[in-house]
Amino acid sequence: MHDMSSDQFMIAASVVTAVLVVLFITNLIINRKKNPPKSLPKDSIRENLIELTERKKLETPVVQKSQDVKQDALPLEQLQEKLLKPIVDEKKWFDRLKGGLRRTHSQIVNGLDEFFTAKSDKVTRDETLEHLFELLVQADVGVKTSDLLVEKVKNRLTKEDYSNSAKFKNILREEIFNILSSTKVNSKGEIEKPLLSLSENKLPHIVLMVGVNGVGKTTTTGKLAYKAHLRGQKVVIGAADTFRAAAIEQLSVWAERSKAQMIRLKEGADPASVAFETVKKATEANADICLIDTAGRLQNRQDLMQELAKIGRVVAKENPDAPHEVLLVLDATTGQNALQQAKIFRDVVNITGLILTKLDGTAKGGIAIAIASEMGLPIRYVGVGESVEDLELFEAHEFVNALFSE
Repeated sequence: MHDMSSDQFMIAASVVTAVLVVLFITNLIINRKKNPPKSLPKDSIRENLIELTERKKLETPVVQKSQDVKQDALPLEQLQEKLLKPIVDEKKWFDRLKGGLRRTHSQIVNGLDEFFTAKSDKVTRDETLEHLFELLVQADVGVKTSDLLVEKVKNRLTKEDYSNSAKFKNILREEIFNILSSTKVNSKGEIEKPLLSLSENKLPHIVLMVGVNGVGKTTTTGKLAYKAHLRGQKVVIGAADTFRAAAIEQLSVWAERSKAQMIRLKEGADPASVAFETVKKATEANADICLIDTAGRLQNRQDLMQELAKIGRVVAKENPDAPHEVLLVLDATTGQNALQQAKIFRDVVNITGLILTKLDGTAKGGIAIAIASEMGLPIRYVGVGESVEDLELFEAHEFVNALFSE
């Protein structure tokens, strides 16, 4: 009897051990399925960030329904930044930017090369400076800024230096960079990165999107919303272009892609009312970003410009600090007209930054230099195409390198 009890005890212990081993292995398999190893970064920035966003949803499904996502936004944003830097700053974006500036490169850089080749060692100072001025004006740098650049180059070169084409172009390159980089911080001295820096202290971060018809304002608004969504930010969009049904429908598609809440009233409604409701809803929902797309204002229509000023006053009633940013969208293909638009809009609203779109190779990119010089306003984003990846933060060194790169 004693031996039988001992045998039974040993068998029972073996069974329990086997069950525990099976449970342990099963648990490992289940956990591996729930938390698969992180894959290597993909070639596409968009694929990379979408994967991160989807992973975040799987890990914390409750957070997506919550009003407050800020607790989880920071780790995600930090992880995204690690992946963004080696992708955004490298060749793909640079090549697209370089392609967008190919006409400007041909006009300025190639134009100088041809001049120095033709003149050989018979280059004179006055003739060289005059030719430089003509090339800059042709590239839409404008008379005023072209004259400024010529003077700066003249002051830095000795008489002997004018026969050195490499040194001449390098000096010009440095002076263009100085103009573009001098507007990095706006007059308030508080916005280093658009849609990011103020979001820590002032939520929602309210942005008014302005510009004339046809510059790509609604599309740009949608792209900014989508980029904010990929950063893990909560977005509310206001369709204040109430007189153009197509704009509202276009914006609704972007809102759906961005998982953003969109505020829209009936067609023809007061745009200021839409703006007010958008800011109110963004505040109630504890959103990170509030983007208000306004109608394309014709700069020669005083009544429409006054309406834009009204929108600014109305949103300030709901949020005294609003709008935190007013981004003016300009079409690079319009050349000096873009500069005139910027001057007129600045008289109506407090423009804090510019977005230069359609720099697609057909445009004269010199207008960016003219705007930075004459307006003193920072270019926040530059767009070189239709896709989301074709709109990126403007960096002076990237722009200049792309302009002078062979």
